[in-house]
Amino acid sequence: MGRTTFVIVPERLKGMRIESGLTQQMLMSRAYKILGRSPAATSKTLIGHYQRIEKNGHTSKALADALAKVLETTVEVLQGKDTPEPYHYIDKLVKQLKVQLDLGNNQALNNEFSEWQRRYNSQCLDVSEDIHSFARELGIQIELAQLIGQADELVKLREITGWSNEQILNPANVHGHWFIRKIVMDSMNTSLEYGLGEIMWEVRDVINKVGHFYTDDMHVSIKHAYPWIHIDLLHPRINDFHKTSFIFSRTLPKPDGLKWVLPSEADKRMLCELERIAFDEANFVTLNDRVLYPSDVRNLRLKIVEITDHTKNGVAYSEGWLTDQEDAAFNSFLASGKSHYWVVNRLTGALAEGLRTHLHQLPEVSWKVDTFNRTIHLTCDTWKMSTEQRRRLGSFNLNYIITLVELMPDGSYRSAPWAKKCIDETVKSFKHQLQWAWMSDVSSYDDEKIKLHFEEITKLEETVSDSTLFI
Repeated sequence: MGRTTFVIVPERLKGMRIESGLTQQMLMSRAYKILGRSPAATSKTLIGHYQRIEKNGHTSKALADALAKVLETTVEVLQGKDTPEPYHYIDKLVKQLKVQLDLGNNQALNNEFSEWQRRYNSQCLDVSEDIHSFARELGIQIELAQLIGQADELVKLREITGWSNEQILNPANVHGHWFIRKIVMDSMNTSLEYGLGEIMWEVRDVINKVGHFYTDDMHVSIKHAYPWIHIDLLHPRINDFHKTSFIFSRTLPKPDGLKWVLPSEADKRMLCELERIAFDEANFVTLNDRVLYPSDVRNLRLKIVEITDHTKNGVAYSEGWLTDQEDAAFNSFLASGKSHYWVVNRLTGALAEGLRTHLHQLPEVSWKVDTFNRTIHLTCDTWKMSTEQRRRLGSFNLNYIITLVELMPDGSYRSAPWAKKCIDETVKSFKHQLQWAWMSDVSSYDDEKIKLHFEEITKLEETVSDSTLFI
């Protein structure tokens, strides 16, 4: 039985070797050294061994690892399963352009770079910054040309970069090509997008547009099963409701078509934005950890942080009128797909009253309410107060940040989704409550159960932003 071998893509290996400026002997010698093999191996032995790998791609896992390390890449890239990180690709292109510019005999590059500087009216004293920006733009051109495969465009880019045919066809990675299949209310289409930014915008736009068909209890599910990423919108009551979903994958253009590849580390960091989008646009979310947020809607609470002169002083958690809930009423809203609305309404219904003892000494005109990043901001504009009122206040900036959190079984809290449209509705209601609170008799409505008692913020809470997700 023959020895099991590890397979890498010969063309990829050759292109990256040439790109790194290494001869066959140099690459193999350095790989041998990493493996601890005899550095005294003859040139003929090293070259012969390497040529067999560059011809058929068969080697051992250990030697593939060593070759990848010398080439400053990963085995997955050598196997064609992955793409280089954007910063790595741009750095290599910058290095190549600097060499060509220093030599001064690449007229195509000289002309293109001078035209780029003129077009952008560059007055940068450090030419390295110009080269890096120019390289990034050139990298985008290379990435797009690899997809389209136009011979004249590739020839032009080879002349500008000074790279060989193999080097110019090595996987480029600036934004990446993404295949996406989208189903919106049972209507399906597919497309090829350039860059994750476009997909993020599209996902948010679709959830926004179709979300009102799904009721307030709409559920967004996100699953990473690389190379594929799945997003599904689920109706809380009707299993076969008109389907809306996304499935997309990073692709690598090759002469024989597109190949699905794993997202790069930079892609994965950007894919985290999907979680933020889900938390912004839906009230129920399941992430790749397969955990539902919130796990029990009746455990939602309001977190109120008091900030004075940009320093967090205290935190309070409010149950509002939720403890007076009636199961029959909750079950009715649950059946109609509006359980989240009912719970949040019970929470915020007592918010103004809970804050009243902290606000009533200040004039109503000094307070304004707005929203930002899944939070409600109640801000005191001290410039609308008299000098005497500011003096009594004892600070120049006072505001409250209100977020929605979930009380966990162990007594801790975690962030909870809160759709923007629901926050906007809450703000309208809160403004009316505040107006009522100022008009009413302060002493006649005091209710210890809903009055907010702020506790000192711990050092841990001070270091964590209220807009931070659960991650």
